[in-house]
Amino acid sequence: MTHSTKYFYKICIVGDSEVGKTSIIQQYLSKRFLTNAERTIGSNFFVKYLQLPEVPHLITLQVWDLAGQYHFKWVRRLFYKGAKGIIYVFDLMRKKSFNDILKWKGEVEKILGIVPNILVGNKVDLINPENKLFSDEEINKMKDNVSALHYFETSAKFGNNIEQLFSTLAQELYNHYDKED
Repeated sequence: MTHSTKYFYKICIVGDSEVGKTSIIQQYLSKRFLTNAERTIGSNFFVKYLQLPEVPHLITLQVWDLAGQYHFKWVRRLFYKGAKGIIYVFDLMRKKSFNDILKWKGEVEKILGIVPNILVGNKVDLINPENKLFSDEEINKMKDNVSALHYFETSAKFGNNIEQLFSTLAQELYNHYDKED
């Protein structure tokens, strides 16, 4: 089956190793959770077609899953080329992955400049009020620091907010790049 789309957006999903980037993508594409997801080596990419309300044509999202390990930093820069949007992901149970979002922002903006992006706190299924690591104020400050259009808390395991995350980014990219006045 071939799809003809007028709107094509390459997006990169970035963040530290083991924050759940690959699992988020797998949940989005195939509604499944891989309990033993392998680490991404370099990058992988996937394509998803979607129809949004009030958008006259299908949208093609080409989602690039970039390896989070530091030693892939020099290779990753090649994979950013042409990206129209970014998803910054951190693990809601790991403070370091949250703090490293600013490093990811620096890497992305050095190559792409400022592009529409969304901030994601993954693994919400592991959170309860007693072990919450981040205040709303900290999250909002990080959202502002990366100029994120939205913030989502997701569970790649159970699918919480995964569809909304990608639909929202697709709508924002359409509004930013292609919406006819």
